[in-house]
Parts: sequence; C-alpha cells; structure tokens
Amino acid sequence: MSVSFMELGSADSAEAAANKVAHHVDQMLENSDFYDRLTQNGTTPVSGLGEKFYIKGAPEFVSTRKLPIPGELQMQMNNIHSEFSMGFFKQISRVWVVIDNNLYMWNYETNDDLAFFDSSDSAILKVALVNIKKGVFEPSIQYGIVVGTISDICLYPVFDFEENGLSSISIDAKRCFKIALDGATVNDIAYTNSGRVFYTADDQLFEFVYEKQNGWFGSTNHKCRGVNRTASILGTLISLPFFGSAKEPLDQISVDRSRNLMYLLGRNGTISVWDLGAEDNGCQKYVSIPLSKISHEALILTQFGHDESSFQNIISISALEAHQSVQLNLVATTAKGVRLYFSLTTGTRTTPDGQTNLNAKIYDKYLQNRNQLSVRPQCIRVAHVRFAPGVTPTSIYGDGPSGVSVVYADESICAMATANRNTIFTFSNFFYPATQYFVESATECDITGHVWEIETVSTCRVKPRPPPAHLVERVHPHAFYRSQLETNRRLIVCSNEGVFEFSQISAVEALREALFDGGVEGNATMQLWQKLGSTEVLILAFRILTSNLPIDERIRGKAEQILHSLKETPEIVENDRLADNSTWSPNDSSMAEWKHRMKTPLLSSTPRIESRTGQSFVNSPFSPILDMSVTAGPNAHVRMSPSRRHDALFYYFSRLVAPVWNDTICEVLNEKQLRITFEPESMIILKEEIHKLGKLMDDYRLVPNMEFGGYSSNMTDRLNAEATSLERLSLIGLRKLVDATMETVSLWLLAYEYNITAISSGMNPQLLPNFCSRRLAHLVADGSNLNAELIRAMIKYFLGDEAGTKTLSESLRQMCPNLYSEDDACVTFAMEQLEAAKKLGAGSARRKLVQAAVDMFKQSIGKVVLSSTCQQLADSVEDYEAIVELCLLRAAKDDPKQLALLAYKHGRNGSDTEMLSAEKKRADCYRVITDELEQLEEKAISEMPMDSAVNRDLMINAVLNSEDQLAHAAVFRWLLTKNKTNVILQSKSPYIEFFLVQEINAGRGQKYFDLLWRFYEKSGNYDKAARLLSKLAENDNWKMGLTQRCAYLSHAILCAQSCKDSTVTANIDELRDRLDVANIQMRIKDALSSRNNQDIVRKLDGPILSLQELLLQFVVPFKLHKLKLALLHCAGMYVEEHITETWENIIQDEFITSHDEGSLCEKLVNTVGELYAVYRDTKYFPRDFVIRRILEIGSGGVSNEGQTQRLVLPASFYVHLCKRIDLTICEFLKIASDEFRSGGDAWWTHNSRGQEYITQVVMKLARAVIRDLEGGPISMSKRSVARECLTHILPFIRRACDVSASLPLQHLGNELTALQNRLSEFSN
Repeated sequence: MSVSFMELGSADSAEAAANKVAHHVDQMLENSDFYDRLTQNGTTPVSGLGEKFYIKGAPEFVSTRKLPIPGELQMQMNNIHSEFSMGFFKQISRVWVVIDNNLYMWNYETNDDLAFFDSSDSAILKVALVNIKKGVFEPSIQYGIVVGTISDICLYPVFDFEENGLSSISIDAKRCFKIALDGATVNDIAYTNSGRVFYTADDQLFEFVYEKQNGWFGSTNHKCRGVNRTASILGTLISLPFFGSAKEPLDQISVDRSRNLMYLLGRNGTISVWDLGAEDNGCQKYVSIPLSKISHEALILTQFGHDESSFQNIISISALEAHQSVQLNLVATTAKGVRLYFSLTTGTRTTPDGQTNLNAKIYDKYLQNRNQLSVRPQCIRVAHVRFAPGVTPTSIYGDGPSGVSVVYADESICAMATANRNTIFTFSNFFYPATQYFVESATECDITGHVWEIETVSTCRVKPRPPPAHLVERVHPHAFYRSQLETNRRLIVCSNEGVFEFSQISAVEALREALFDGGVEGNATMQLWQKLGSTEVLILAFRILTSNLPIDERIRGKAEQILHSLKETPEIVENDRLADNSTWSPNDSSMAEWKHRMKTPLLSSTPRIESRTGQSFVNSPFSPILDMSVTAGPNAHVRMSPSRRHDALFYYFSRLVAPVWNDTICEVLNEKQLRITFEPESMIILKEEIHKLGKLMDDYRLVPNMEFGGYSSNMTDRLNAEATSLERLSLIGLRKLVDATMETVSLWLLAYEYNITAISSGMNPQLLPNFCSRRLAHLVADGSNLNAELIRAMIKYFLGDEAGTKTLSESLRQMCPNLYSEDDACVTFAMEQLEAAKKLGAGSARRKLVQAAVDMFKQSIGKVVLSSTCQQLADSVEDYEAIVELCLLRAAKDDPKQLALLAYKHGRNGSDTEMLSAEKKRADCYRVITDELEQLEEKAISEMPMDSAVNRDLMINAVLNSEDQLAHAAVFRWLLTKNKTNVILQSKSPYIEFFLVQEINAGRGQKYFDLLWRFYEKSGNYDKAARLLSKLAENDNWKMGLTQRCAYLSHAILCAQSCKDSTVTANIDELRDRLDVANIQMRIKDALSSRNNQDIVRKLDGPILSLQELLLQFVVPFKLHKLKLALLHCAGMYVEEHITETWENIIQDEFITSHDEGSLCEKLVNTVGELYAVYRDTKYFPRDFVIRRILEIGSGGVSNEGQTQRLVLPASFYVHLCKRIDLTICEFLKIASDEFRSGGDAWWTHNSRGQEYITQVVMKLARAVIRDLEGGPISMSKRSVARECLTHILPFIRRACDVSASLPLQHLGNELTALQNRLSEFSN
C-alpha cells in the first residue's frame, strides 16, 4: 500500500474509512492461516487432548435430504458380477456409479439426468473427472473422464451443456486416448489444473501424456503414451532411511494444484512427495518417508505419551493448498481418527533472499505475493498431531471415531466415516475463527450403507481474482468471515444406499432460528450472543435486515429490535482495559445486562476510568484516533472504544469487499488497452450488497445526528462528547465510503458494458499502468482523478454519436453523481484545447490555445489531474511556468486554511487528521513539480534536448520567486538530492535558514548542518557560522568522524577571526586548544589503527575526548609514549619525573622493537630527531638525560624488563645523533665526560664493557673533531675547540691508563693518548 494512501484523511472522510478497511482486510488475511491457532503460533505440537478443543452442543450439520439410488441402477446393482464403486464428480455436480464395465452418472443437485457409459469392454476399476489440456479438443470441452479398467486406461472428452434449461452431459467415446496396462492394476488417478493426468498402477507412478498432432492435408491425430515416472528417476533428492526394499503398491494420490505438488500414499503407509515444477512442467520425486518414521516423529511430538499404534494405519491423505495454509501442506488421517499435519518446510521462516524472520506476521506479510519457486519442498516432517475426541478416558464424547475408512479434511472441516458404525463424525471450526487455540464443534451425522466418498459443496458469490501463474494464492479468510459472500456449506456423502446431504448451520441461520423460537430475549438468542459476542450478533442482524428472503420478512422487526436493545455508547477507556483486536467478545457482560445496559460515567474528576462490572472494552481496528488535546496530560494512556454498532457496520462492509478491496480490478493488455480482471457477475453482486448496506444505514438511521449539549467543564462530559462526536464522524466517513464504492464499481461495470478494451484504446498509454497499479481501495477513496480519466475516455469514445453520448451521460449522472460534474466537463474541454495546441506549430495561435486551456484548468483546478495534465503541458507545449502555476494553485486550494504551513512551522498537534490530509495533498502537488524537474535533469545530463537545463532552471526560479514556503522547501529537498547546494546558497529565497533549521530539528542528517554554516558564512554571519561549527565539532554524534571535527574546528577559527563580535574572537584560543587536543586524538587513532583495534579506533573516531580520558584510556594502556609526551606538552603539565619516565620508555621501545643494528640506528635517530624538532626549546626535551640513557642502553647493558640488551649502538651513531639534535661534538663530549666523572653508582663503574663502550664513543667523536680541525687553516676558534676537546677526553685517558683497567681498555687508552697528542698540536 502506498505511503500516501496510508496517511489518514479527515475523520469523516471516505479515505480515512477506506484506510481502516484496507488495513483490517490485510490483517484478516495475515491472520487467516489456521496453523497459528492449531499450533498456538508454533508453540504446541499436539492438540485435541482435553475437552477445551471440542465442543458438543447443538448439531452444526443437519440432514437436509437423502437421494436414493435411481431405480434403474438398483436393478443393475442386483446383477453385480465383479466390480462396484461410487463417488462424486463435484465439478459437474454428478454422482457416479461403476457396475462391472458400465459407468452411470446422475445430477445430485436436481436428482435427474441419469446417464450411462457402456463403451468399456473390461471391468472398470477406477474413474476420475480431470481437466483437459488446452488445444487438445474444442475450447468448450473443459473436462475429460479417465477410465481405468483391468486391461487399459482411457481418456474421453466430456460435453457439459444445457438443454431446455437443464444441465446435461455426454461422453464422446469415438475420440478416445487409450493406453494398455500390460497386466498392471490401476489404483488411483489424479490431475493438475493444466490438464496433466497421473495414475498409479501397482507400485509405479505413470503420467498419461496425451496430445493432438496435426497431420497431412489438415487432418489431426490424437496420440498418447504412458510415461513411467517412477522408473525415470535415479532416486529421491532427499533420502530418508527406512527399512526394507520391498515394493509397495501406491494406493492414493493427492495433488496440491496451487503449489504444483503431488503426494502418494503407499499401502504400507509410506508417503512420498513429488515436485511437479514451478511451471507444472516437471515430475520429480523429492522425498519419501515411511510409516515407521512418521509414527516415530508423531510419538516424539507427543512426548511418548501415547501408543505408537495410534499413528499407524494411515487411511487417507489430503493436500492442503496455498489458500488453506502457508505452513501446512498435507493432512493424513489414521484409522483411529488422529490427524497428522505435515509441512514441507524446515520450520525456519526463511525468505527467498535468505533473511530469517521469526515473527510470523512479518513473514506472512513478506509472502503476500510469494512465487512458485519459494514454495518448493524442502523436506517432509510431522508438524502437528491432532487427536480426535474420545481419546482421553474421561471424555464426555464417549467413543470417538475408530476404524476410520473414508475421510474428508480441509482447513476448517473434517468428516470421518467408520467401517463399523453408520455414523459420520464431523468436526468444524466454523464458529470459532478467533479463539487462541483450534476449537472444533463435534457432530455425529447418521447414515446407512457403506460410505464411498465424502465431499463438501459451497459457492462463492464474489470471487477473488486468481493469482498469475507464477504466483501462489494467499490464504483465504476464515470461512465464518466469508459466509456473507458464500452459500451455506453442504456435506454430501455417497453410500450404496444413496446420497446423504447435510447442511452446515450458518451463523445467520442460527440467529434466524433463535429469533423464531424465543425472540430477542429468548434463551436461544442469549446463548448465541454469549457464544459470538455483541458485535457479531449485530452483524448477523444486519444480514437479516438486508435480506430479501421471505422468511426474513417475518423476523425483520425482531432483528431491528436487536439494533436498539444494545444501549451502548462509545467510551474513552484506559489502554490496559482494552481487549485484543477482535469482534469476538463472549461473556463480556451478563445476559441481563445486554438489554438493560446503560451508559455509565467514564471518568471521575481525577480523572480515572471506572469499570462497568469488570467489562472489557474492544480494541477496535476501526477506532477513531483521539485528538491530542484529549490524550495529553493525565489522559495520555486512554483510547477510544467505539460502540459495537459502529464496529459491526465496519466489519460488515470489510467482509463484503475483502475479496477485491486490496486488489487491482484491471490489467494492461498489449500495453495499449485495459481489461477487467474480476468476473462482472461478482462485481454486480458486490454492488447490490453494498447498496443494501447503504440503504440499511439510511433506513435505520445508523449514522446518529449531531447532539448539541453545550460546553461543560466536567472532564467526564467532555470526554463523552468527544467520543460521541468522533464515532459520528467515523460513521459519516463509512457512509461516504459506501457511496464512493457504489459509484466506482458502477463506473467500471458501465465501462465493461460499453467495451472497456475499446474505450481504453483512446486513452494515454502512459496512464494505463496507473489504473492497473491502483487497488480498488485506492480507486474508491483516492482515485477520483483516475475515475475521471476513465469517464473522459468514455465520453471521448462516444464523441460524434449523439445518442450514445446522451445515454452515457444519463447513466453517469444516475450511477456516479459525485464522479461526474460540470468541472469534469470543463477540464475535459481544456484537455481538448491542449491537444489542439499540440498540433499547431509555435506561434501566437498556439500560445492563445495554451493560455485558454490553462485558464480553464485554473477555473476547475480541483478536478485537474495534475500529474497527467502537467505531463502534457511539458511534453506537448513545453509550458513549464504553467506547470508551476497550476501546482501552486492546486496546493493553495487543497489547503485553504494553510494547515500544512502551520504544521511545518509549529509542528503537528498529535494525529490531527485534517492537518495530515492537508500535508499530504500539498505534498502531492509539489511532487508533480519535482518529478518534472527530475525528468528535465535527466535530459540535461544527456544534453538531449539542449534547452532542458534552461527549462529546469526556469521552473526552479518560478518556484523560488513565489511566496509558497512549502514549495520552496520541496524544491530545496530536490536540489539537495542532486547535490546542487550552490543553487540554494545563491538563491534569494527568504526561507533558506528556516528550512535548514527545520530539517535539522527533524533529524534529517549532517548535510543540513554543513549547508547551514555555509549559508551563514556566505551571508556574512560569521558569528553564527563560528558558533555552529564549534557545536558541530563538540557534537556527541558518533557517526561524525574525527577528521570532520578537526575540519570544523579549523573553519570555526577562520570564521572567528573574520568576525567583528568580540565575544566570538575571545574564544579563538579556546578553539585552538581544542583543535590541538583533537590532533592528538587523531594521532592516537592513527597509531592504534595499525594494531587492528577496530573497536578502540571507532571510539576514537568520534567525539573529541578530554586529555585525561585520552591519557588514561588509550595512551597509558597501549603504551603510546610519544603521544604521552605530546599530551603532557599540550596540557602544560611539567613534572620532571613524568618527563624522564616517558623518555625512558620511548628509548626502550626503539631498542626492543628493532631487529638489527641498522634499523635500530635509523629508528632511534629519527625518533629523537623528530621529537627534538617539536620540543627543542622546551623542557620536554631533556637533552642530557636522553644522551646519557642512549649511551647506557646502547652499550648493551640491562633493560628495564631485566633482559640483556643484545643490540649495541655503534660509535658512529652518535655522530649522526649530534647532527639531528643540533649538538656539537664538544657538547656531547662534555655530557659524556660529566657522566664519566660522576662515578659512584654510575652504570659504567662496575661494568668493564660499559667503560670500553663509552671510551670507544669518545674516541670516535674525538677523531671526528680532529678531522674537522684538519680541514683548513688553524684559527683561534679551532684552537679553542681542540683545548675543550682535550679537557673532555682527559678523564677517559686517565681511567684507561690505570693499572686496574682491562687490557682492551688499556689499548683504547693508548689510542686516546695518540689523539690527545694530536689535539695538543692543534691547541698550541
């Protein structure tokens, strides 16, 4: 259902009522699968144990007549030699009897037309009436009879014709398809909708393939063959384990013609599933399950609480088609009356795209239009076990069905015949469609003779449209809800004593009988009311009052008394006192209260709702929506509970239109014409029933008059008045909907009568998809424009035929007074003017015609179909300014109070239906403009034609130059979808800022914030831009990345610098500090990105955190020592201990993470150099500490972790280090000398290796000094450098020359002595 249609109209509008009806019909269809109640939404695998599942009261099936076997047949039955069998051909209303090699038939409806077929030479074992393939015989031949004898199987065409007003049949024995059986015995015959025929012979499955072939000289040949489907397969797709490999005769075939599935029952109880293909063109065995596994699965479901023999000896199988259940596919009945329900799904609700939905209602909603591929079998499993009554020892039903021989079973009725009793056990769920669990009434029907077959017969007067071949039909509503449009269901039983007919007592018949017996206050009426509830009894009373049957004339007064005896008014009640959404409310009050129920106070002064003797109120699907002013404050948890009369009228109408309401009524044929998809007879009956409902509402004044009680300050009185007023408006809307439905159905029936195919040929082909995409609900409530198009096409079709036009006009005025008016004629003439202008070339004459047409459109703007009219203005005459003009004029007319503008500016007051309607209508008008802009944009991109961009800009400017603020907003939104933000910023529209603020408040997205600050910046409002950018950067929205926040802060700083407001410029430093923190957070994020910490990275890529949070949550736990130094510097936090500790960790990390000497040198010098470049002039670069620690650790000493450092820095490293940190060699030597002189517990004092290492470093640097001194002439500065270097290396020389020094150190001392001499030369 489209979004526009789902939005509510005004409270008294037909559209609001249609919306409620459409929603209820959808809900009714979604909840129709009896699987949900049988299994209590899949939670209960077993039912039938206990008295709550079966109710035995007044018989639901009563014997209506017995048709004895015709006398001629009785004589033949006395001479039976070998074969006798009976059954029904329900498609043609015939009973058939086989006696030896003769077949007899007679009409069980009229009990006449006895016919016989004696063309078989052998004894007949099996017969079946099947559909005939198209093209094999004449189109008038729909059925054929398949006759299986002991020697062959034959197919004969059947002629079904009327003679003297009576139905007759004949069998053409000359055109026969015959296949020899070669000694096999036919067990069963079945067919599909497409005319395929299957039969089982012994343990084999065959397909009876027959076709017509064209021969020479125009002759035709009928050829057939039997294809062994059992032998043609390699095996099943799914093999289930079973014992034994003996051949098992196949006794029964049951076909699911909706899903193209076939089930076979073997003589030993094995059930096999055959897939006939999504297109009914295949035949493949999918799975087979033996009786042992079936009984074991059933035993598991019952938790081993019953004897396994209860689930054995399967007598019959019946396929459950798609319109009966989605989840269940097959029901098998055992000899003890136990029904085993099978499912071909795995139990998981999986959609074709792989999504798994656990919610049954969502799943059913998804499968509204499921295709054949989605219902192919997945497995076969026992989904539910249903026991028959009488299983438990204390059952009140006595003996249940035992020794079952013949079974009929569908979704709502099950009938079982037993071999040892002349009784048919019938179980029906008809009167219990809304119970939480599956309840059935139990009736025992007496018969005589051996039962051969049981069938049910009913006729639907308004049939739903069958789905296309590739789709599967939806589950039909429960039989109780369909009873308004169906004839009473009859149970027919065929026995060798004749045909027994039992009529199912419908609800209206039960009420009719109760009113005859005791009137409104009789016990039977009261019991029925207790059983069904007030709403359903009212619906039944409506059916009697609208009936034309003579019997109902006698009780019409009593039915009318029911309408007035229920003194109930709408009420405002608390939500927790509302019952479930159902018409069924038995025991909602006492019997005596039904007639004498009086209106009681709703709310006390607090206000608080008082209970009426514990009565529960109905949570109605048709409940009007309360005004926000009523549900505000202390009344926030209250809702309106309508009167039962209100709901009964809505339910009555909903059930009438349910087969067609949410479906289309036409389809496009050859892309040029329309064709009705529903049977005209059904639509005529629907029209008559709806007319009866409208007359009922008028005759019995079911729409109350307005009451003027004056203003009251009492809250109870005000709420009472509000509820009464809302119900009245709702019923007015329903009455309007009844008229609108009548007119729409009448219009389409009139179009069908006048040949809609020819009429639609003259319509714009682009409009035809609109008709076939609109459901009847749309056409009735929101399709007046489309109906007007159909009227115009009908008038156009008769132009030139004065008599035809006059007749059509009179018919339209009588049948569709609201659809056909003077404004319609004016618009039609304007369209003709536009069509004439299209044929003229460009010039003044064309402009005059266009202007005249536009003026007429303005005159009757309320009847103009904007979409098609504007499309013609664009395509035919390219008058784009007129399009904007018409759309804005229509928007203003549809919303004269400017309620949509009020809602846009100040918000909507709750669910104000009038305001919602105004918003919807304006949105439809603006959508025409944006759709046309979309087309022009596509053409402009493709540059065909060249002036598309000009016309697009012309339309945009026409809207932005208007005073329609909502039109501005609609165009702004379209421009944003096309990334044309510059067009918005460059426009002179006064509504830009308000639009952007509204979109932001509605939570539309980040792009509106970006556009707003750009708008502020472009308009010179730098203070607003800076403030907005600052707020955006500080926003807690996790969807905004850190990079974007940094960009916002940077731009905020620029805007603040351009601003003249001192309060803004004073915050520049604060913005810069925040940007520094954001940059540190960015560096932390980048550092952690390489470690695959996605959750941590996502947390960092969000709101800007504080320095403390960054330190404690990320820097310290992840040992980001460099970033810790940056963080301390940013915070201005200087604690020498923390700084040195951080540097210690930085240096240790480089040594630990390096794998060789080369990488260590490179990484360490780069790290120290980079940090020096940042902190060179601050206390955060402790140079002396860094050099001392590098010397100690680089010597190969012990690390903080207690592990021996294997990597040693070469002495040459320190030369590069000095260059990166702008340190002279003499300064480095001084630091090393001071470290060496410190003595005490220095790292080198007890480490000869350390002494050697630092001496080597000093020697390397001293040589570097000498090399520098050797280059160029000696100067005073060089002498000073030489003397300083001598001073720093002397402590190392003295230590190396000490007698206690190690031998390697003494060698180094000798080399240092040589360097000392060389330096002495430079110092002199």
